[in-house]
Amino acid sequence: MAVVGVPSAEWGETPVAFVVRRSQHDDAPEAIKRWLNERVGKTQRLADLKLIDELPRSAIGKVLKRELRDGYRA
Repeated sequence: MAVVGVPSAEWGETPVAFVVRRSQHDDAPEAIKRWLNERVGKTQRLADLKLIDELPRSAIGKVLKRELRDGYRA
């Protein structure tokens, strides 16, 4: 999972989570988002959650958050 800030007209920037799908668990994104938002502070709540097949990584294995942010569509 990776969380990035994306532009928001209301807040300036808001958090969006990208979660890698697990074959044995195909939970709905809204259920995961609701579960998480019940457990974090008000300013940490996710605006959106996207299920993806894999996180983009650099040659050394670092998650490329810029690619996630740039490819995000609400």
